Amino acid sequence: MKQFLKLSHILMFAIAATVQLAVTSCNDDEGNGTPVITGVRVCDPEFADSLFSKSAQGQIVAIVGQNLNDATAVYINDQKVSFSTTMNTSHSIIIKVPAETDGFELKAFNSALNEEIRVETTHGTATYPFQVLAASPVITRIQATYPREAGDVLNIYGSNLVSIDRIYFTDIAASDLAGVSEIGGQQVEISDYDVVVQDHYLDSKTGSYTTTSQLSLIIPELSYDAGSLVIECAAGVRYINYTKRPGAPVIRSISSDMPVVGETLVIGGNDFVQLDSIIMGDVTYKPDEFTVAETEAEIRIPITKVPSYASQGGITIVTPGGKATVDEFFQYETLLNDFTYDAEQPLSVNLGWGPDAVYMTGDETGIGGTGTVAHFDSYGQWWGQMTFFQRDWSGSGYSLPGSDLIPDDVTSDKVCLAFEVYDNNSSFNNGGAGYQGYFRYSLWTGSNTDAETPDIVYDNFAWDDYEAGTFTNPDGPTLQDSEGEAHVGQWYRAVVPFSALTTVDGDGVVNGYPYKGLTYKDIREKGINIVRIMSMTQGTKSGSVDVYIDNVRVICIQ
Repeated sequence: MKQFLKLSHILMFAIAATVQLAVTSCNDDEGNGTPVITGVRVCDPEFADSLFSKSAQGQIVAIVGQNLNDATAVYINDQKVSFSTTMNTSHSIIIKVPAETDGFELKAFNSALNEEIRVETTHGTATYPFQVLAASPVITRIQATYPREAGDVLNIYGSNLVSIDRIYFTDIAASDLAGVSEIGGQQVEISDYDVVVQDHYLDSKTGSYTTTSQLSLIIPELSYDAGSLVIECAAGVRYINYTKRPGAPVIRSISSDMPVVGETLVIGGNDFVQLDSIIMGDVTYKPDEFTVAETEAEIRIPITKVPSYASQGGITIVTPGGKATVDEFFQYETLLNDFTYDAEQPLSVNLGWGPDAVYMTGDETGIGGTGTVAHFDSYGQWWGQMTFFQRDWSGSGYSLPGSDLIPDDVTSDKVCLAFEVYDNNSSFNNGGAGYQGYFRYSLWTGSNTDAETPDIVYDNFAWDDYEAGTFTNPDGPTLQDSEGEAHVGQWYRAVVPFSALTTVDGDGVVNGYPYKGLTYKDIREKGINIVRIMSMTQGTKSGSVDVYIDNVRVICIQ
């Protein structure tokens, strides 16, 4: 009866086995006939009637049979295995199945080995077919040009696709195979396949061996257009959906909703197969302008052009299988400031507080940017450069995105002040003992002459020991993205959730979180009249600031 050894309660096995052997050894006369192995059992009463012909590495098992007493050596896969002579009777030997991390070799990676248990005794030798299993198999993806036809090459990618017993197609969808004990349907056998990659290595993260696998086969004649590809390995059965025609693409993530020229936009998802185009408003990118990962789950687009302000926004991926669209992309209604002044219809006006950032075109920066960008370039202490803008000279306040872009009930931890940023190796994020600088973000709900309006700020800076000059950035690095990471030498989107903004007293001590617990509707009703972004230093250690900022906006990150 072939089964997998699933129990790993080693101590329980050993105790049960010891008790069983003690009773057996008192009642058995040791035999001197030819030794015979009749099976392998786990040392647990629940499986007392079960025999096994395969095992995971590291399991405790009992080799059972007749005339096994006076064993001198035990081998698995032609490799010697240690055992306790005190646990050796005429009817059984207790062993621990060796593991690759102990230097044990599997038949899958050394074809010269015999997959068997061999017991040598003083009065003969016994063998028994037995397989030590590799790690559990995984199919991550399959790849072939669409439409898939008989005779085309299908590549299969995964891990631990070794010791394969069968490969076949079935007309049953993978979603309907979960939990079934036996796979049915209309099956078409694959009698031949090629092993393209079998990279067997010790995974430093898991501490166990794994195998990067790639197989290749010829697609057979199939009477159905969809079903599953099934691979039965000694260590398990795995399956994956198979279709002759591609499925519609799915967008799961976008690295920025408003990337600038010079930025690499990264899109994550599924079924990015044979892309025809990527449409951004009134701009189209063709296949020679972007790259698709081999996994067909990621697209990288070096941004060279962006939609016009007159476009409707949104991004659409077009494949033979259909389209995927995300509307929350290049929605210029979310912009507070792009630093590109239009006298006829200004998006924002500079109040002129200084020292002012330097405003440059993307061509002048040498690192990209769309239109005009703000450049913070200084070396010093305390009061750095800033951008200090309001909507217009009348102080009417910014027009924030409507509820069609950010739903009214979204909470303030999901509503963010966002901007594209390029850090050209500034002195930030140095471990809390060096440059004591950061960026301060300020929102004013009143005008710059309204003394009653509190300054709402975000610093992300706290002293550990002022005298020692040590500090922390409590929320993570300065200029962090939505994943809490800061990057150097590339454009990316930085965000600050409204829930993190604070009010401070005259000494700069936090005394409230005015947006915490509010909804986007509440934020809109409060309004925003002035946005200031400035570089600051709290201590006495100077450092360099070389940062470019563009497209300051309000967005929702779910």
